Amino acid sequence: MKKARTILLLGDSLFAFYDWQGRFADYTIINRGLPGETVAGLLGRVVGEVQSADDPPDMVIVMIGTNNVAMDNYTFLPDYGGILHRLRDLLPKSRLVVTSLLPLQLPWLAESAVARLNELLRELAARLGADYLNIYEAFAPDGIVDRGCFLEDGVHLTDEGYSRWARVLEDFLAI
Repeated sequence: MKKARTILLLGDSLFAFYDWQGRFADYTIINRGLPGETVAGLLGRVVGEVQSADDPPDMVIVMIGTNNVAMDNYTFLPDYGGILHRLRDLLPKSRLVVTSLLPLQLPWLAESAVARLNELLRELAARLGADYLNIYEAFAPDGIVDRGCFLEDGVHLTDEGYSRWARVLEDFLAI
């Protein structure tokens, strides 16, 4: 498989709030992270985001679902599948990547909820021909969440959190 040079990021504030282009200067990064975005919202805008790109990206990385979980909505997998289907139809030559959810630190969230959702996302990615990028483990080595990676809201990342994510992505891109 050819090495990705242009990468389209689709998701929420977790993409939007970081300078991915600055971190990955050897790539062209198209960051379409939108604060507050949900899976259904991304499904509704994915066609426009893809059509607004000058050239088809080599890779599309999807990181979405955090806001759904924060709103106690765990039934977003059919819409997530719709996103992947639309991307595959619109960008048949682009490599699709589904990113795991982070180990969110929300008081009402069951400890195993995100791990269960990530397993379902991994299965969905495999079923629909996308790669799965597990960033969860970088934030919870040995199953213990490193709270120093998260801001007080338990969702957004500190500089250390973004550094960990970027290292995982860098290793993935080297494959």
